[in-house]
Amino acid sequence: MNTTSYHTHTRLCRHASGNPVDYVRAAVREGCAGLGISDHCPYPDGTWAGSRMAVSDIPEYLSLVKVAREEASFPFFWGFECEWAPEYDSWYRDYLVGEIGAQYLVYGAHWVRIDGNFHYVPEVSDPGMLGRYVDMTVKGLSSGLYSIFAHPDIFLAGYTSMTADVRAACRDIIEAAIACNVWMEVNGLGMIKDKVQTPAGLRYGYPVREFWQMAAEAGAAIMCNSDAHAPEQVLSGARLARDFSRQAGIEPSLPLSVERPSRNPR
Repeated sequence: MNTTSYHTHTRLCRHASGNPVDYVRAAVREGCAGLGISDHCPYPDGTWAGSRMAVSDIPEYLSLVKVAREEASFPFFWGFECEWAPEYDSWYRDYLVGEIGAQYLVYGAHWVRIDGNFHYVPEVSDPGMLGRYVDMTVKGLSSGLYSIFAHPDIFLAGYTSMTADVRAACRDIIEAAIACNVWMEVNGLGMIKDKVQTPAGLRYGYPVREFWQMAAEAGAAIMCNSDAHAPEQVLSGARLARDFSRQAGIEPSLPLSVERPSRNPR
């Protein structure tokens, strides 16, 4: 079955392997209908320098995606996965998109900043931080920068009880994604990570069935991506995510581009 995935990383981010053309070649073998390279973006102030490409790596990245595009036999796109913080708005909008021509940005909300310190969201479980995370996430979506919202349920790796507050957080995030006309991504990488213990037993940290059922019922635009960090993972995660979705009673879309969904089904 043909598969699409628009969430893919390369060796430049320092925690993945392979070049874009390696992903293209692997995708050809596996039956690809559309592929995107979306490596973690660099930051002008060196934030997260150990796990992101450097600004000086951008010319090489552009060269690598050009080589991959020329070899791709299916729709091929390139862009970046970015966190959200208002001080980077111009960097994303004017430089990554406006100047160097990134075709799309993926919103990956991995960190929440409290009093100047960054906290890794899957490891956060403090009820007092949940509202801060939701507020940051909604503001990021509302920036209009992103066409895909990566692993929007990643925070549920830490908030393992579906309390009223957690369900409200899910609802607020889902409604913001719908209002901003952003694809929500069922992320296959979470399915090969260690499971987390919850009051109801072991489950994936993400994706989380209850979240996705809420998203589908609300009319969200849902796609499946691999979040591949090696060429051999290029489509396997997207297929895992599709199987997960169908087992949850959800039929995700198979978009052939990274454009925002033309409409959100209601």
